[in-house]
Amino acid sequence: MVEAISFNATRSWTKTLPNATVVQAREFDFKGPFNGRNADASEDRPQAFRVEQPPGSIVEPHFHVAAEFQLIACGGGRLGRHELKPLSIHYSGAFTPYGPIVADAREGVIYYTLRPRHDPGALFLPDAKEKLQPAPKRFFMTEPEQKNLSSAVLRTWEAPNLSFLYGSEADDAAAWRATLGPNQRLTPPKPKGDGYYVVVTGGSWIFSGEKFPEWSLAFAAQGESAPELLAGEEGLDAVILQFPDNSSRVKKSISLEDQHECPLCGYVYNQAEGDPEAGVAKGTVFADVPSDWTCPNCDAPKSDFQII
Repeated sequence: MVEAISFNATRSWTKTLPNATVVQAREFDFKGPFNGRNADASEDRPQAFRVEQPPGSIVEPHFHVAAEFQLIACGGGRLGRHELKPLSIHYSGAFTPYGPIVADAREGVIYYTLRPRHDPGALFLPDAKEKLQPAPKRFFMTEPEQKNLSSAVLRTWEAPNLSFLYGSEADDAAAWRATLGPNQRLTPPKPKGDGYYVVVTGGSWIFSGEKFPEWSLAFAAQGESAPELLAGEEGLDAVILQFPDNSSRVKKSISLEDQHECPLCGYVYNQAEGDPEAGVAKGTVFADVPSDWTCPNCDAPKSDFQII
């Protein structure tokens, strides 16, 4: 059964990180269990937070044992080499290092951290490097063409629209954006992989007879029926974030041909994969990678990398 939680029903807490950065969080307490999950296992319950990182603060490079999406709500900054702005989408698979997250010096940054399962907490690098496991590494960032839509735009939206933001048939990682005018309806794809979140990024959503305002969440597990999106009188803008199948966490053998590792975050440059996003073609040996190339996850310079 799809479970939705209003932003108004979240609980607040504060956490001080090892580098003394203090973050404020609002947590969505999903009850679960969901389709095919263990009712007695807390790790089988989705985990979702809204994190406020103060201006100029830094969350150092780290990784988690669970896969996660991060959706930027307000403010900005950067994640490694990637710029952060409203509705930027970041995904990291289990045991995939990323960071640092550097908040804008004036605005700070507010983002949602969404996981299909419970995670015990960030494992910061380089101290926790020995806890990294040789699971398949997966990291991506994507930017919707349109940013946050104003209430005035949503109120005059003519027809329901579902746009595809990111996807991979190989492991069912995907992201969509649904935009609806007042009282319009739209049915998103059926959840696959390890389920998906619906994030209300604008307007309101009428679900099971209840009105869910901006920044409310819902989780739908694999195999469940897709939740109908019914816009409130303000219209509705929503982002849908679907996780790969949980089996993608199974360890895979990795070729050791020309691999170099970042000593800060554990990212491994693999000749076969290259770094196409940075203009480094697949098959490029590390020696031929440009000298100004940096780690995709934490922005460490090429000169710091060590051969495996």
